[in-house]
Amino acid sequence: MMTTTNLFELIKSYTELPGPGGDEWIVQDFVQKRWRPHVQTMTQTPVGNVIAHVGGEGPRLMLAAHADEICFVVKYIDDNGFVWIASGQRDPEQRPTLRSSVFLPWGHPALILTEAGPVECIFATLTGHVLTPAQRAMSQPTWNDIFLDVGASSRAEVEDQGIQIGDRVIWNPPTRRMGDFVYGKAMDDRVGLAIMERLLVEVDRERLAYELLFVSTVQEEIGLVGAESAAAAAGCELAIALDVGLVGDAPGVDPRDASPRLGGGPTIVHKDLSNYSRPLTRALMKTAKEAAIPVQPAVFAFYGSDASAFTRHGLQAALVVAPTRYTHSPFEMVHLTDVELTVQLLKRFLETRS
Repeated sequence: MMTTTNLFELIKSYTELPGPGGDEWIVQDFVQKRWRPHVQTMTQTPVGNVIAHVGGEGPRLMLAAHADEICFVVKYIDDNGFVWIASGQRDPEQRPTLRSSVFLPWGHPALILTEAGPVECIFATLTGHVLTPAQRAMSQPTWNDIFLDVGASSRAEVEDQGIQIGDRVIWNPPTRRMGDFVYGKAMDDRVGLAIMERLLVEVDRERLAYELLFVSTVQEEIGLVGAESAAAAAGCELAIALDVGLVGDAPGVDPRDASPRLGGGPTIVHKDLSNYSRPLTRALMKTAKEAAIPVQPAVFAFYGSDASAFTRHGLQAALVVAPTRYTHSPFEMVHLTDVELTVQLLKRFLETRS
C-alpha cells in the first residue's frame, strides 16, 4: 500500500498536466511513458485514445478513465490586447452562471495552450468601482463578461505571444494538500488515471480473472468522443469507467440528490443519465462486502460519464467514482482514503473469479 505522501505526489503528477478536450497529447504521452513498462502492448488510436493490453485470461474487460479536463477556447482578440473566450465543452447553455455545470473562472490563473507553447495569464472581469449600475444589477453574466488579461496592450502584442483564435485555455492552479484532502484542477479525471497506474503496478497478473485492457480516453467532456470510439474498437464484453463523482457533504447540497461524502470510500453508481449493468454493479458491491471495503452506492440525477457510451454500444458497463467536492472547478477536492480504497476495491475485483 502506498503512503499518503506518495499517493498525493502521484495524483499531483497527473492533475498538473495540461490536457484540454481535443488537445490531450501531453497527458497521453505521459500515460504511455508511465504505463508502458507494465503492459504487454500499447497503441494510440487516430482519435487519441491510449489502449493498453494488460494480460490475463477470461472475459474481456476494459477499465477506462478520461485524459481531458474542463477547458475554454479563445474566440476573439480585441484591439486593446484582451482575449475573449467561450466554453470548451458541449454545453447546452452557453451562459456561464453559478448554476452552470462549469464554475465561473473569474480571478483564477489561466494557461493558454498555443502552438508556440503555454502562455500564463488570468481570467478577468470588470470589478468594484468601475462597474456601471446596469452591470451591478446583472444577475446572469454572459461569456462576453469574461476575458483573459495576458499583459498586452494591443492585438499585435497578443499575437506576438503566439495566441490565436481556437487556442485552448485551462485553469492553472497548483495541486495542494490539506491533511488527507487534495484539491486543484483536473481531478476529473486524472485521479482515475492515477488509480489505473497504481493497479498496473499492484495487480497480480497470475490471478487476473479477466483479459484486461486499460484505456485512457479523450474528449469525455465534449461528448464521450473517445469512449464511443473505444467501445466500438476494443472488442470487450465488460467495461468499468473510473471517474469522479458527486458528494452531499458540502453546504447547501441535499443529500437526497448526492449522498456520498469525502472519506467514506469509493462510490458505485447504479444509475445516472444511463442505467448500468446490474450483474456487474452487484459483483462490485459483493467484492466490497467480502473484502470489508466501505463503498457508497449512489444514484445521480444529472451526471454522465464514459460508462454511458459503453452502455450504448452494448457492453455490460459499471461506473466507479472517487467522491469529489466542487466538480468542474479549479479547486476540485478528493480524499486520499477514497482514492486508496478505490485501488483496493478494483484490485480485489480484478483478481476475483466469479
